[in-house]
Amino acid sequence: MIKRNWKIIFVLLSQAHDIAAIWLAGAVVLFFKAKSGIIYTTPNHHLVIGLICFSVTYLVIASMLGLYRGSFHLSLRLQNFIVVRAYIISLLIAFSMNSFSQFFVGKKSALTFSLALPVILFIARWLVYRMNLSFQQIGYGIHNALIAGTGKEAERLLARFSTYRELGYSIKGLIVKQKTNEPIPVAQYTKEELPDVIRDQKIERIFVLTPDFSLNGSSYLQALSEQYGIKLKVISSQAEDILKVSKIYDIGGITIVSPPRYNVEAAKKAMKRLFDIVGSIIAIVLLSPVFLITIIAIALESGWPIFFFQRRSALKNGKSFNFIKFRSMVSDAEGLKDSLMEYNESDGALFKMKNDPRITRVGRFIRRSSIDELPQLFNVLKGDMSLVGPRPLPPHDFDNANETTEFWEAIKDRNLLKPGMTGLWQVSGRSEIKFKEMILLDLYYIENHSLLFDLEILFETVSVVLFRRGAY
Repeated sequence: MIKRNWKIIFVLLSQAHDIAAIWLAGAVVLFFKAKSGIIYTTPNHHLVIGLICFSVTYLVIASMLGLYRGSFHLSLRLQNFIVVRAYIISLLIAFSMNSFSQFFVGKKSALTFSLALPVILFIARWLVYRMNLSFQQIGYGIHNALIAGTGKEAERLLARFSTYRELGYSIKGLIVKQKTNEPIPVAQYTKEELPDVIRDQKIERIFVLTPDFSLNGSSYLQALSEQYGIKLKVISSQAEDILKVSKIYDIGGITIVSPPRYNVEAAKKAMKRLFDIVGSIIAIVLLSPVFLITIIAIALESGWPIFFFQRRSALKNGKSFNFIKFRSMVSDAEGLKDSLMEYNESDGALFKMKNDPRITRVGRFIRRSSIDELPQLFNVLKGDMSLVGPRPLPPHDFDNANETTEFWEAIKDRNLLKPGMTGLWQVSGRSEIKFKEMILLDLYYIENHSLLFDLEILFETVSVVLFRRGAY
């Protein structure tokens, strides 16, 4: 049980290490306060309250920056980079709160803490990293895997998993059509040998090397994975390129078959729903003045209706719902769409046009600022959507996608989570992301979703909206 859930346990240990580092920095302040000839004016109880506030602030910021979600698989260099960002942001927030609240933490105490903390955080992060590597040596968090493929790509993948142990894979062999005498550091297995190999080697993952997002004639591996409860992952240049754009460093393929963990998934969905309800209610209350101003602006410029309703779903022929936005186009926008298809700047499945003549002046502003998306908070509150999730699309966008039956079968898991107001697709480029790229990002999110990941995406969404990246 511990080995299987080592990733979750390790995330909690990583958080505990950082809390310990913060309080150890506080102990350094107390030490100098007691031993130094320099007079520290901060009362001890003020320092304790300050440490509690800073601990909470740092944990939230570090979570939003992806430190704990990534601590299991990121290199020490990347972890330290995130630590520096979290430290600087948390320190600025702490100094602002201290000044604003007039809660006196003296300059000498603040300076001593600020100098001691980064050193201790770096040491704590190194200890956490070494601990993870040590536990991996005895099998914690390591998944036995096979690679379906040969040649340079297979060699490159083998080298990656051997070099970066923190990715958590131990490659037990290659799946080949015919064995060769070429020098390969792992065993070769044919299709007929796989059932015995899976049982004997306790295989948990199979990676399929393919130039695009498909099984490329290897559908028997999908049936085998479903039979033995193995995760089947596609490794393709398409997936890797788009995940790099999204600053996803734990590249281990896109999962297209995953054995269900009903109790774990039920708990995660319950927590996600609670998070959605609380988050949407708070957002609606805080943003109510924006709602009112937008309603008045739309009514004055182009009259009624104020809202735009459209049927959308997460999957072709999947369950649809009434998707609500502030109306940003003229009333008969849908009827004019066909006449503008020749100017489409996206691929066939999505319609995007930077200078769309159907958009009103108010509509252009609320689109660039993402205000038009705010009514979806009511979709979230109702339960049709989530704050973070796959992007919902109109049925005709799926119909326009020129993809094979095998592709639609491969992405069926996109329907496992409710569609989201935001997601990896939005923080990775929004309107600049094409159909298949969006699908790949959504599938990655579905496999790795958690409250920490949601916080990370929501945090990135704020900067995307503020700087209007990819919006038109």
